[in-house]
Amino acid sequence: MARKSMYDVLNAKIAAMHSKLLTDEDYKKLIVLKSPADIARYLKANTEYRPFLEQVNLDSVSRVDLEKIFEERLVDILTRLAKYCEGPYKGFIKSFFMKYEIDELKEIARQIHIDGKSGEPSRGMAFIKRNRRIAMAKVISAKSITDLIHALEETVYFPLLKSLLQETEDGEKRLFSFEMTLDKAYFYALKENAYKLKKRDRLVFKELMGTYIDMINIQLIYRGKKYYKLSPEELFNYSMDDGFRFNYKKILQLCYTKNDQEFKAIVGETPYAFMLKGDPNQDLFMERRMNRYMYYQCRSALNKFAGDISSLLAFLQLVEFEIKDLISLIENVRYGMEYEEARNYLIKAI
Repeated sequence: MARKSMYDVLNAKIAAMHSKLLTDEDYKKLIVLKSPADIARYLKANTEYRPFLEQVNLDSVSRVDLEKIFEERLVDILTRLAKYCEGPYKGFIKSFFMKYEIDELKEIARQIHIDGKSGEPSRGMAFIKRNRRIAMAKVISAKSITDLIHALEETVYFPLLKSLLQETEDGEKRLFSFEMTLDKAYFYALKENAYKLKKRDRLVFKELMGTYIDMINIQLIYRGKKYYKLSPEELFNYSMDDGFRFNYKKILQLCYTKNDQEFKAIVGETPYAFMLKGDPNQDLFMERRMNRYMYYQCRSALNKFAGDISSLLAFLQLVEFEIKDLISLIENVRYGMEYEEARNYLIKAI
């Protein structure tokens, strides 16, 4: 019998894991629960989160506890899938750890901005703690973005972040710059690893992840113009290249638009026009709309189970969306939202 290809093995594992993601019925039952403890009980009794909840006191479980558990499951999924990857594909999937490490660093930066101190973020540090180059003592004691940047001096992030040290005020604009710089670092690293893959997989990456990059650039430039009054040069510096539909010239064009109407007209000629509907909830739900668009793109890609990395990319994105939705459900409990209102904040449509 011929040896199964890496894709065959990966797709079989992904198909099994995908079948155990939360269903529409799970969502409908979770959305009406009234406390983090109720959500934890449901997840333990009915879902693949059970093993991660075995040692948790469900009577006193908090949002912080649950977010750490969600991260533990994500680490477990990435680690298991990496075992079935070969050569440059192993390095490629490991680059996803960087994404979630950056998510933790961004949350710490927001915590510093709001509270004037770091400490351990609500979601824990499951990914940061894996990186021995990060000065953990400095991260935990950081009282400013400057402190946090210095904690990253031995990492791949510092060459990009050190220019921010020239800024002295930890305002909203600096936080935005910190977050966008880290995002750019991640997509650059992911792209570098993707270039080492087979040609077909590079094309798959370009289409699926390039679509996400396009939307992130639209959101970045829109927010940068509206809320932070960034110059076209600054906006272009934070933008990411290698999108699917937006090349170098198109991004430059967006950065130099003179007003909202011109910006909207350019975006309106693309499949991303839904991001700028001009409705009262445009800014509030822009990211959710982006994620929902990607959700359907990923579902379509995953269902094909082709002989390439499309299923891997799509599945990892769907896992991340599920975790984002679970965090939204916990937040909805906190604010006492009813069913109809709460479902508006979910990526998965129910």
